[in-house]
Amino acid sequence: MEKLPKIDEFKTPEGYFEQLPDKILDSLQPRRNLTWVKYAAVVLIFLSAGIWALAPFDQENIELTFDQEVNLYIDSQYWTAEDILSMADNPNEILEQIIEEEYPESELLWEEDQNWF
Repeated sequence: MEKLPKIDEFKTPEGYFEQLPDKILDSLQPRRNLTWVKYAAVVLIFLSAGIWALAPFDQENIELTFDQEVNLYIDSQYWTAEDILSMADNPNEILEQIIEEEYPESELLWEEDQNWF
């Protein structure tokens, strides 16, 4: 250790730390004022909402037949099979119609001819 050269203490120039904050602030770029962008965005939102609300709709394309509307309720799982049967005047008739659509008579007759013991 004795052979290593001695290092003088590190010294800062006088007033260095007092001037440092000013130097840092001077080197920064000035911030842009973007408040007009916020106001423009709000105006755009209100304009687009107003145009959308006042736009005429073509009612012919929106109206659905009763069957289409029922199918939408079923497909969205808003109505279950039990709900539909409870609303029907004759639920047995609906069940028979479903069975006829799912299993044609030819398949039912073929199964009846088989001996399943």
